[in-house]
Amino acid sequence: MQQKRYVKIYFFQEFLDTILLIFFFFIFLKLQYQYFWTEDYPLEKIPTYFELFKAHYKALLLFVVIWFLIANNVSLYKVYRRLKFVDIIKKLIYQILFFSIVVFAISGLKSSDLFSPQLGITYILLLFLVGLLTRLSIFIYYRNLHLKGQDLTNILIIDENDNTNKFINLLKERKDLGISLFDKIGKEEIDFTKGLLKIQGIDFRQFISENKINKIFISQKGEISKDLIYEIVSLSETNLINVSYIPDSIYNGITELKVVYIDTLPIFEVKRFPLDLKFNQLIKNLFDVIFASLVCVFLLSWLFPIIALLIYIDSKGAILFVQKRNGLNGVEFDCYKFRTMMDSKYNSIKATERNDPRVTRIGKFLRKTSLDELPQFINVLKGEMSIVGPRPHMISQDHYYRDIINRYNIRHYVKPGITGLSQVKGYRGAIDSDEDMEKRIRTDVYYVRNWSYLLDIQIVYQTIMLVVRGDENAI
Repeated sequence: MQQKRYVKIYFFQEFLDTILLIFFFFIFLKLQYQYFWTEDYPLEKIPTYFELFKAHYKALLLFVVIWFLIANNVSLYKVYRRLKFVDIIKKLIYQILFFSIVVFAISGLKSSDLFSPQLGITYILLLFLVGLLTRLSIFIYYRNLHLKGQDLTNILIIDENDNTNKFINLLKERKDLGISLFDKIGKEEIDFTKGLLKIQGIDFRQFISENKINKIFISQKGEISKDLIYEIVSLSETNLINVSYIPDSIYNGITELKVVYIDTLPIFEVKRFPLDLKFNQLIKNLFDVIFASLVCVFLLSWLFPIIALLIYIDSKGAILFVQKRNGLNGVEFDCYKFRTMMDSKYNSIKATERNDPRVTRIGKFLRKTSLDELPQFINVLKGEMSIVGPRPHMISQDHYYRDIINRYNIRHYVKPGITGLSQVKGYRGAIDSDEDMEKRIRTDVYYVRNWSYLLDIQIVYQTIMLVVRGDENAI
């Protein structure tokens, strides 16, 4: 009954989204003809809504069909009773991003603009804001019901492992989850003889019905046998009771664990870090492309030739220093920097030292202000680097330190960055000992494990402050 009520709410959401999609479509079409004149109608004659429908019903139909095709792919209307609001927002953002591409594509394919850029953006933003408000209202409605002890999912926990009591304590603390624990039973309370499953001496079907159990949680790696687990799952499915597993503590600390199928064989896919998740990758990549594009257009376009000229005047050799570095998943790429040393064949294999005599006069300034890293924005646009991430080391250093520093290669789970947490913490410049590198790696590993949008923004801000002040650790 509870699930049916929840499903009805989301059917209502689906219906409401359709109405809003159509309503705003005609409102903005009317505004298009009223304020953004096209050749379809003379200025003195604003079309009626019926005339707009006749002229653009095909585009409207395409909008609606594509909206629901995208919704199906991003699971916009898939019902999850325990879905976090942040996950609801993520689904809606995915939906709006892909749908906005369709809106402008369809508008561009018509002989005259369906929507002007201003109206098109406003149309998309309104769909997002109204969709966000309706989903927030539904979320708050159900959260309040749960806090009042209504619309609860009554669960039975079978068996015990390292995580079972942690899960029970979580349910006690988080009333907003809407989960009520009926009981936790062990192996001794389950009897399976002559093909009949009994719980606390009562037939399974009767026990479930009388106690109004909505869901069963089975603790993995407990005491009950695999055959008994199979029987419980089988009878639960027959009685339309959902079954979930409480994993052993070996899975603690994993960001996401999902089941994928190879043919018909289920396989656990482990996602350990925040940037293993596709949505987080999308947001970070969007930030990288937008930020790098702005830097290239408004800064690199005029600063590059000035720095190039200064390097050319200061010393002989190439303007750019290009060196192989290991990137995401250890894949090699050409890393670009402004040349800051006297041109030498040893520059690619010998690490920079404190007060290195190879560094040129202009090179010292470029290193202190980190301007030597500017060409790496090209690496970002090529998809080889990120704005923020662990700094790429020389390949010879990777080969050496990966064998002596624990978790060294975790830094290759993400793209290397132009700047990083190690740099703003002061761990840059010469490496005088293995301990110096260990400090950098600890910071890099922390970044990979604890990445967030806000952390990236904080690192970018601190980097800008370092560039303005000049970094004394630069060599």
